[in-house]
Amino acid sequence: MPLHDAHYQHWGGAHTGIWGRRWVIAQNGLSACLRSKLLRYVVLVSWVGGLLMAAFLFFLGQLLVPDSNMTRWVMQISPDIRAFVRMFTSWLQDHPEVSVGTTQNVLFYYYGVYSMPLSIIALGMALPALITRDLASNAILIYSSKAVTRGDYLLGKFCTAFGVMTLTWLGPLCGAWFVGNLLAPDWTFFWHARIALIHVLIFGLSSMAVLSLLALGVSAVSSREKSTPALWFTWWVLGLAIQPIALHTLQWLRHLSFGYNLKQIALAVFHLGRELQTAQDSIPILGQLLRQVPPATRAALDHPLLGGAVMGLAVMLLTAALIVNKRVVPE
Repeated sequence: MPLHDAHYQHWGGAHTGIWGRRWVIAQNGLSACLRSKLLRYVVLVSWVGGLLMAAFLFFLGQLLVPDSNMTRWVMQISPDIRAFVRMFTSWLQDHPEVSVGTTQNVLFYYYGVYSMPLSIIALGMALPALITRDLASNAILIYSSKAVTRGDYLLGKFCTAFGVMTLTWLGPLCGAWFVGNLLAPDWTFFWHARIALIHVLIFGLSSMAVLSLLALGVSAVSSREKSTPALWFTWWVLGLAIQPIALHTLQWLRHLSFGYNLKQIALAVFHLGRELQTAQDSIPILGQLLRQVPPATRAALDHPLLGGAVMGLAVMLLTAALIVNKRVVPE
């Protein structure tokens, strides 16, 4: 009789499907990213910003209550501000189906665009945990020896990048919308502000998908952990610097910046020019302030360069896909 039983034994553990294996890759990648103390601080700052946005929405909601402490405090300020607040409050009360939606749509455009840099910073810090370290340790060869295809591996890494941006951008955006409308004096604010949430989801999900794919391409450029974040931040900063220069030289150079392209998409999704025109027509004092905006700036708000932005991002995504296809292969 043999000392060891060599007979086949059926696996008695829990069976997981292909999505379970993909989830393991994404979960491990996200856990590796959150081991960075600095990245956790970025997540904390992002959620603090979301709480501040919710507090500002609560402040606006209190303007609908005539005898609230907020309204009485505002009425004690200068006459110009008092007149503006009185007219703004009257607009909110008389046409909440338009005023609430317009106000929150404009606010969430600016909050979404100006909070995106924090998410870009977090994504740059997470680049080594995507593909860079796997290139350095030949881990891709180990992945390919398992029941995981290259597509499963890349999908898991994409979900890692997407998860980092959810924690630092989309999560605070949606949290601010929910808490701000939950604290409103009337729960119909949820219905009136639904368009703002739809625009947040369209812009947020599409931008996160683009940035996550670009991050995969940058992380696959090198196997050195310091090189890929440096390349990511250099690309981002140069894109910001080239925008004012391109206005006086070759304007198509602005589309070399993924930040500029995403901002054009945001202008098109939120219809910022149309919303500002609605507010201008409803509040005369605000209309006087908006007339001081330079015509070039107003034209940029009314007519975003959506075609050029989509084309620029398409070229970037194609380049990132070619880099990943060449680098992420078992040796």
